[in-house]
Amino acid sequence: MRIIAGEFKSRILKNTKGHRTHPMSERIRGALFNSLGDITGQTVLDAFAGTGTVGVEALSRGAAHVNAVEMNADSFDVLKHNRDLVTDDERMAVHRANVKTWLKNQQRYFDIIIADPPYDNIGMNALDVCADWVTPGGLLVVSLPPAEHISFKNYKKLDEKRYGNAKLVFYRRKYV
Repeated sequence: MRIIAGEFKSRILKNTKGHRTHPMSERIRGALFNSLGDITGQTVLDAFAGTGTVGVEALSRGAAHVNAVEMNADSFDVLKHNRDLVTDDERMAVHRANVKTWLKNQQRYFDIIIADPPYDNIGMNALDVCADWVTPGGLLVVSLPPAEHISFKNYKKLDEKRYGNAKLVFYRRKYV
C-alpha cells in the first residue's frame, strides 16, 4: 500500500497477511481525501484502523494529530510498524482497543472521524458511539458495503460515493 499525497507521498506501508482486514484501496482513499479537501490542522480519528493507511494518509495531508484505534492484535502490530515508518506517538497515537470502549474514555472530540469497520460485523452501536465524538460542524465518513444504509441523529448526509464493493458516506454533524 502506498501513500498517495502529501508529506509521506509514495511511502510504501506494510499490509497484514490473510484477509482479516479489508484495507481501503488507493482509489477509494484518493476519493476520500479529495472529497475532504484541505484537512490542515484537523484532528482525525481513524476508527477500525487496520494497518493505519487512512490515518497515515491523513497525517501526510496535514492533519494536526491522528488517533488510530484497532482491536485485532496482528493488525495493530502492522499499524504500529507503519506509524513508526513515518512519525511518532506525538503526531499519530495508536491504540489497541475496541473503538467503542476507547471513545467512552476520551475527553476530546475530533474534527473528522473516518470509520471503516469490518464488513462482516459492522457494529452499528460502535458507529453510533463514533458519531457522538465528532465536533459540531465536523465530519463523519463511513465506509460500507453498497447495500448498507445508515443514518445518524443530529447529522446531515452530505454525499455518498460508490466504488465497486464499497461506498463512502459523508455526514456533517449539526450544531444543536
